[in-house]
Amino acid sequence: MGAEIALQAAPSELTAHRRSLKALTGIRFFAAFYVVIFHTRVGQLLSEHGFTAAGNFFYNGYLAVPLFFLLSGFILAYTYEGQIEEPGDHRRFWEARFARIWPVYAVSLLMASIPSFTIPPLGSALAALGMVQAWNPFDPGMAGAWNFVCWTLSVEAVFYIVFPFYQTWIEEKSSRTQLLTMAGMLVVCVAINSASRTLGYKPVGVWHWIPLPIPHLPEFFTGVGLGNYYLRLLSGRAGKPGEPLLPGKGVWTYGSLIATVALLCRPDSAWTSLVVIAFAALLFGLAAERTLLSRFLSSRWMLLGGGISYSIYLVQMPVKSWVQAITERMHLGNEGLRFLITTTALIGVSLILFKAVEDPARKLLRGIFARMEAGRTAQEQRKRATT
Repeated sequence: MGAEIALQAAPSELTAHRRSLKALTGIRFFAAFYVVIFHTRVGQLLSEHGFTAAGNFFYNGYLAVPLFFLLSGFILAYTYEGQIEEPGDHRRFWEARFARIWPVYAVSLLMASIPSFTIPPLGSALAALGMVQAWNPFDPGMAGAWNFVCWTLSVEAVFYIVFPFYQTWIEEKSSRTQLLTMAGMLVVCVAINSASRTLGYKPVGVWHWIPLPIPHLPEFFTGVGLGNYYLRLLSGRAGKPGEPLLPGKGVWTYGSLIATVALLCRPDSAWTSLVVIAFAALLFGLAAERTLLSRFLSSRWMLLGGGISYSIYLVQMPVKSWVQAITERMHLGNEGLRFLITTTALIGVSLILFKAVEDPARKLLRGIFARMEAGRTAQEQRKRATT
C-alpha cells in the first residue's frame, strides 16, 4: 500500500538504480479495488443467490491488506538493499517514506470530513495526523478514527520505523538463513492468524495488551526476506540481464495464483492466514517469471492503475459517501448504477490526487530534505575544518 514502486531515483536519493518490477506495480491496482469491492454488498448478494464461493471471495477482500504488507516489505527490500549503512541513511529513509506517504494521507483525512464538516475529538485527530491511531491496544476504536481505512497506514508506520534495522540484519545473512527466517515468519502468521487481526476484530486474552501493528510484523518481515532472497538469486544467476529468474513457463505463478484464489473462496476460519503463504509465492512468481499475467500487469494502463492505487485505497470511503449523498438527493437508488458512478469518481479523484498532490508533494518534500541534508553536511565539514 505504501511501497514505492518507481525505483529510478535521482543521484542524490538513497535508493539504488534497479529495474522496476512492473508486475508488482500493476497488482496493486487489483488489490486496492479488492478492498473497495469488499466495502460493498457484492459478497452478500452473491451468497444470497447461492454463489457461496464467489460470495466468500468478495467477503475476503480485507485480505488484500496483508498482501499490501507483504508487497511493501518486498519492494522496500528490493529498493534499499545495500543502501542503509550509516545512521544518516536511516534518517533519509524515514524522510523518503514521509514524503511518499503523508501528503495524500493527510488530504484523505480532510476529505473524510466532507460533507459533514466534522473532525474527531482532538486526541483522536492528533493520533490520526501522526499516524499512531492503531498503536493503542487499550482504545482499539481509535484505530478507525477519522478515515477508518487509514489504520493500515498507522500499522505501516511501525514497519517503516523497524525496516532499516531489520534490513541491515537480514541482508547479511546467507540464503539458507533468509529462507528459514521467512518460513518461521509464515508459520507465525498462520499460528496467530495474523491476516484476520484487522480493524474491528475482538481481541481475546493476551491480545488485549498487544498493539494492532505487532501481529502484522511477520507479514512485513516475510516480504522483506522475500525481497532479499530474490535479489540474492538475481545476483547469482548466469543469464543475461532482463531474463526471467525462473526458467519455467509460469508454473510457479499460475500455481500460486490458483492456490490464492482457492483460499480466498473459503469462509473465514482459524486457517485464513494460509493465504499469506500463497500471496508470498504469487509475488515471487510475478517478480521472477515472465508470463502472460505478468505482461498484463506490466502494461501501461496497469502501471497507471498501480500508481494511483494508494489514492484509491485512501479516498474510497470519502468518495463513496459523497456519491451516496448526491445520488440520494437525485433519488438514484439503483445499487449497480451507484457503484458504477462511485468507481468512476474514485478513479478520477485518485488521478487528480496523484498528479496534483502525491507526486508534486513528494518532490517538494524530498527537495526540502535534501537541502537540510546539505546544510548538515556543510556544518559537519566546517566543524572538522576548525578542529
